[in-house]
This record gives sequence, C-alpha cells and structure tokens, in this order.
Amino acid sequence: MEPDPLVRTFGKYARERIRQLGKSQKALAAALGVSPAYISQILTGRKHPPDLGRPRNRSQLRTWCETLEAPEEEVLDLVRFELHRLPPRPAPRFARMRNLLARYLGHDAGGLLGEIRSLELHPAESRAITALVQIFMILRQEWDQSDARAAERFMDLCGKAQCDREFVEGDLVSFFGENVFTWTWDAMAHDVHMISESALITDAVERIRNVFSDVCGLRYSQGIPVVGSVTAAEGFDYTVIANTSGHVREYIAAPPGVAPELAPLLYCVRVRGDSLREMFSDGALLLVKMGSWQEIKDGDVVIFKDASRGEAYVKKLEFAGDNAILKSKTPLCKDLVIHRSDTALLERVIAAVF
Repeated sequence: MEPDPLVRTFGKYARERIRQLGKSQKALAAALGVSPAYISQILTGRKHPPDLGRPRNRSQLRTWCETLEAPEEEVLDLVRFELHRLPPRPAPRFARMRNLLARYLGHDAGGLLGEIRSLELHPAESRAITALVQIFMILRQEWDQSDARAAERFMDLCGKAQCDREFVEGDLVSFFGENVFTWTWDAMAHDVHMISESALITDAVERIRNVFSDVCGLRYSQGIPVVGSVTAAEGFDYTVIANTSGHVREYIAAPPGVAPELAPLLYCVRVRGDSLREMFSDGALLLVKMGSWQEIKDGDVVIFKDASRGEAYVKKLEFAGDNAILKSKTPLCKDLVIHRSDTALLERVIAAVF
C-alpha cells in the first residue's frame, strides 16, 4: 500500500532535511553501518524507521540527529507516531526557558523532565517562572514598603511580565543564564524551592520575603480569605488580595475536594443577589486561584480584573482566534473583548461552594 502523501512521516521529514542541508544518503548509510538501499527505503516510506527510542538504538538516534541537525525529541516524536501512533508532544510555550530550567533542575530530574516535556506548560515550569520573574522584578524596581498599593502593583507587574513571551525568552533567560541557581519541585505543596550561591539572587529572595511576603509566599495562615462580593454588574475591590492584613474579616477552610496544599493559592468572593443565577445562586462562594491565567481554558468562569476601576468581575470566557471574549450573564452589561496577551488580567474560578 502506498503511504498517504498528506501524512508527515519520518521518511519525508528526513528526506527533506537531508536535501536542505546538502547531506548525502550514502554518508548517512555508512555512519549507521547499513546499506544505502535500506536508507532509501526509509526515506521513501517503503520501510518504517527503527524504533530509535529503545536504549539499544541510542547510537543510531545520535547519528540520525547529527545528520539531520535536529533535536532528539523532534526525531523521536516522528518515529513514535509512525510506529506506535503516539501523538507528538506539544511545543513548549517557552522553549528557551524550558532548556534553562532543565539545566538547573535538581533531584529527580529525569522523572520530572519527562512530565514537563509532555505538556505545553507544566505547573512546575509555571511556578518556577513566577519565582524568577519576581526575583528579576524586585531587582529592577524600587518598592516603597510604606506604599499601601505596592504589593498590588508588584503582583500586576509580575503577571504582565509572565505573559510577555519576548521578555521571558529574552531578558529573563539571559539574566538567569549568568546567575546560576538550582531548583526543585514540591508537587504536594505545588511550589518550587530555589537555591543559589549568587549574592544577587539571595538578596532578592530575602527582600521579597521581607517586603512582599503575602504576594510571593501566597500563604494565609487563617484559611482561605473571603475578599468581597459580586453581582453580574458590580465587582469587588481586588486590591485587597495583594495584602489581606487588616482588610479581610472572614476566612473559610478548604472545602471537600480542594486539596489543603492548594488553599494558600486561593481566595473567595461571595455571589450577591440573583443576577448570576444562570451559574450561581445567591450566597455562593466562588473559589479563585491566584495567578492562574496560564491554566484558563475555553468555557471557564473567570475573574476579570479591571485595572481602570480597581474592581474585578465574574465572567464566562470564550476564545475566538487571538481574542478572548468575556461574556456577561445579564443584558445590562456588554460583553468584553481582550487580546490573548492580556490574559494576566484573568484568574480562574476553580470551584463554587453553595
């Protein structure tokens, strides 16, 4: 049976790479210790490639990668799909940052790296990037501890920076490429731990702990804070989230189904009235995860932070191309449209308590 001409096979990929690079099939055959006819059959699709993911074929994998000047994961993805119909791994959201984090990952690197490479953005990567952004920003900005809104401004600045692919892949990678650190992932606590001999990084971490502990530690010893109430048209003051001390009088325990280790990352808002009755009843508590813009998917209920008003609103999210549509559940309010790059203004409602 002739191969489907529309399917991107390993043979098609390899043949095109060899042609682009001006390489020789004969030289590849010699390097692999096989006949040129065998290589020709692979490149034309008459034979499947060997299973290069097996340990015994490790030297063959290296030879193919060197000849094609391609990363191992790209070659292996094509082979796995052709032989086992395993879908290719998603492209990383931040490729250069992933390489940096892989280089500095501490214990159990092998197992975690496998998990990371199976996702576009692994939670461990997301938390590590959050920590690196905070360190970078605290070094680049002057923060007045007496400023009541300093913590809020710091959190917003870090959130916007994490959305900026050019910044993460450029300035952030360059800075931490020169200031070496080691990091580990605590899956139970959903957090990362960083160690560095760099005085610059050590001082930055200490400054973050001293000045912005509520923002960076994301820990509330009294439980999950209830920070305000919302209707379809009226929001709540989200600035209190950055610093709950003295502003929040009500806390709740983590409800069933919510892991206790996740509680420090959450806050609550209470639904008031019937304007959101299509989704939530009067008095329902919405549990919102801080900094969760990277986890938001089409159809999620989100909290939208309106920086111009200093208030936050409950919306239903729909993606449309490069835009995100924030749907209102009342005709009194218009739908809002924002660009995907502005998703740092959103946080995900992960659960509701009725």
